[in-house]
Amino acid sequence: MKRRLKLIILIILAATGMVQAKDARYAASEYKYIGVFDQGRSAQVIKTTMYLNVMRKIIRTQWQKGYDIGEIKYGNGHWIAVFDKASLQSHQTYVVAGRWEAIDNILNAYWKEGYYITNIEHGLAKWLVVFEKNTSFTNQAYERRKTLDAFVSAVNKRWKMGYDLIDIEYGEGRYTGIFAKGGKYKGQALTIRSSWYMMAKMIRQYWQKGYRISNIEFTLGRWMAVFSKYGNEKKQGFETAENIENFQKIFEKRRLAGYELTDMAEGW
Repeated sequence: MKRRLKLIILIILAATGMVQAKDARYAASEYKYIGVFDQGRSAQVIKTTMYLNVMRKIIRTQWQKGYDIGEIKYGNGHWIAVFDKASLQSHQTYVVAGRWEAIDNILNAYWKEGYYITNIEHGLAKWLVVFEKNTSFTNQAYERRKTLDAFVSAVNKRWKMGYDLIDIEYGEGRYTGIFAKGGKYKGQALTIRSSWYMMAKMIRQYWQKGYRISNIEFTLGRWMAVFSKYGNEKKQGFETAENIENFQKIFEKRRLAGYELTDMAEGW
C-alpha cells in the first residue's frame, strides 16, 4: 500500500481573497467551526452543552435511544457531539481522564476485550476517549510527540508498518495520533497549513486526486488534515460557521440536502 505524506507549512501574513462564499465565509483571522459532510442519509442528531457532566448525561440518553457517538469536540466553551444511529452489532463506551497516562494504563485491558479507540478529544484539561467493539480493526497503536516534526516522522513510520491514521488530537503539550490496522482506507496523506484559506484550497486539490477528508484538527495555530482514499469515494463538502448556533443550523441544512457529518473542528 503506497503511503504519501505532504508536509508544507506556510505562514500567511494576509489573506487576499476568499475561496467560495458557501464554503469559507469567514476570514482566517476569525474563530470558526468546521463541519465535513459526506453524501449519505444515516440518522444523526447533534447536541451541545458547556459542561462535561451534562454531556455525559446526554451520551447516556442517546445510547438508550440507540445512538452512538460519531464525533465529539470541545471548542470555544462548548462540548459538541454528533450521534449516529447505532448498528445492532455496535457496542460503545468511553473513558474520561485528566492525564494521558491514565488512558495508557487501561489500553491493554480494553484491547484484550476487543475494544478499539475510534475518537479522542481533549478539552478543559480532560481527555475523552471513545472505544468501540465489533469494528473492522485488527490491531491498534498510538504515538505521542512534543514537536510537530517528530510527530510527522512517527506518522510516516506507522504508515510504513501498515497502520492507518484514525484521529489526531493535541493535549498536555503533545501531538497524539491514533492508528489502526484493518481499516477501510486504501491510502492516506497528511497536510498542514497555518491558515484556513490555504487549507481550503488544499482540500479541493486532494478532492480532485480522489481523496476525502477523514480527520481535521486545529492545533497550535495550524490546521492539520488527514486525507484518505476509500476506493468508493462519496461526494464531500465542508462548511464554516462563526458560532455553535449557526453550526447547528448548517448541520440541519446539510442533513436535509442528503449529507451526513463525518468530522468537525474549530479554530482560527
